[in-house]
Order: sequence, then structure tokens, then C-alpha cells
Amino acid sequence: MATLTDIPLPARLLGFAGVIPFVGGAAGVWTLETPWDWVLLNAQVYYGCAILSFLGAVHWGRALASPLEGEALWRPLAWSVTPSLLAWVAALAKPDLGLVLLVGGLVAAYMVDRSATALGWFPAWYGVLRKYLSAIAVASLGASLLKTLS
Repeated sequence: MATLTDIPLPARLLGFAGVIPFVGGAAGVWTLETPWDWVLLNAQVYYGCAILSFLGAVHWGRALASPLEGEALWRPLAWSVTPSLLAWVAALAKPDLGLVLLVGGLVAAYMVDRSATALGWFPAWYGVLRKYLSAIAVASLGASLLKTLS
């Protein structure tokens, strides 16, 4: 089983840098006064949309690099566009619903990536990286959701 130290340094550093907007957004939502809390909330939602779309694109890239052809491409390509479509709906929704959709989308994307990693479609370290990054992103979005509901 892979560990954090098995993740190549560029992927580890860039991956964890990529959760800064999630954590910073949640911190701002909890600590800043209106309207700045809402500015950061919306920024966090839009960033979450970009990241969710990116996670789908990883599967499109894998399908392109694979020997799959014809009908066998349906499954990976269908999944690859699903996160971006969900992100689009989240971007159009009110922020609290957007946060719920993003949390659900990130959890679903992690589950798909976990399965894909177990099947050998991605290196073992990718599954470990996704576990940590997804947990931080989901916790941050969840914290912002709690604040919007209070």
C-alpha cells in the first residue's frame, strides 16, 4: 500500500497547494464580516467547480492514453464529463446548494478514483494523494456549508 512519501514530490507539493483555496475559503467564511465572507464563499464554490471538472478530465486523459477503442470508451468518457456537468449546476445554484453538490461530487470522484486506482488505471500513490486532498476539500466545503446554515 502506498503512503504519502510514495507520492512524487511535484504531485505532493502541487496537490497540497491546490487545497489552499478550499481551506482559505472556509477560514474566510468563518472569520470575515459581510460582504467579504460571501466573496470568499463564492470564490470557494467556483474553485471547487474548477477542481471537480479537473478530476473528470483526468479520466478523459487516461482514456486517450489507453488502448481502449470504440464501445469500450463509453464508460471512462461518460464518467469524465459527469463531474464538469455537476460543477456547472453547482456554479449556477445558490452557494449553499452549490456546496452540497460539490461535496457530493468530490466524494463521488474520490470513490471512482479509488476504484480506478485499485484496477491499476492510476498509480497507487494517486489514490493516496486523492484521499488526503479530497478529505481536506470536503471538510473545508462542509465547514463553509455549516456557516451558511447557521
